[in-house]
Amino acid sequence: MRGIVIYSSKTGNTKRAAEYIYESLKEVAEMELASVEEKKNPEDYDFALLGGWIDKALPDGKIRKVIENTKQDNIGIFTILGAMPDSEHGLKVKENLEEMLSNRNSLGEFRLPGLVDPALIEKMKSFPAKIIPAKIREKMIDSGIKSRIATEEELKEVAEFFKENIKNMR
Repeated sequence: MRGIVIYSSKTGNTKRAAEYIYESLKEVAEMELASVEEKKNPEDYDFALLGGWIDKALPDGKIRKVIENTKQDNIGIFTILGAMPDSEHGLKVKENLEEMLSNRNSLGEFRLPGLVDPALIEKMKSFPAKIIPAKIREKMIDSGIKSRIATEEELKEVAEFFKENIKNMR
């Protein structure tokens, strides 16, 4: 069985997770790892795991385009978000990812925490209230400041999650 992990990474959080998943899955499949810029076709593999960072509760545009344009049915999605995966925002992301996988042989979705780009935190501070209400803006800034990278345990968890789902793939 051949698989690929394709990722889009802005600050290195998603790349780190993709590399961890790739290394772990080499135990169960012939694997390849590629940045989204390499333009690998998920349809050339038996399955694809697609990873990106979250922007407005959806995967970033580059990886979202891959998800939306591939005819590969066996896909899983992993994402990195500045909020905790079980937060209100994280649950909205989960809902969106499940919708993206709803018409496929889903290998599941997995959300990991990640550091928010410091430049984005600074940019948020200057958003006027008519773009983002002050209360919401402050909550976003606070979440960004409290953001953290995924722990080794969380990386093991995502790798095991996909390993089990690939073993059970139809």
